[in-house]
Amino acid sequence: MILSPVALSMAIMTVMLWLMWSDTIRSKRQAAVLYAMRIAFFLIASGILVVDMIRYPRLFAGSARAVAIVTVAVGILGAGYFARRLTRRA
Repeated sequence: MILSPVALSMAIMTVMLWLMWSDTIRSKRQAAVLYAMRIAFFLIASGILVVDMIRYPRLFAGSARAVAIVTVAVGILGAGYFARRLTRRA
């Protein structure tokens, strides 16, 4: 069973938002490696969606494209959030 572009975007966005939310409620700082892994995940997931939108444009029609663009924006902003947290630790 293949996920539709909207389902894939929503699943990725859910994981991204959950990771950012769980980091904001945690009082103890995490290891720098975990922040680096989260940055990599956010950028890789956003990159995959961008490549899919370019490679398969007919699958991303209308609302699917809008949801994917919002997901890419959340990924880039989330990577920036974790990069700021990573550099603040040093």
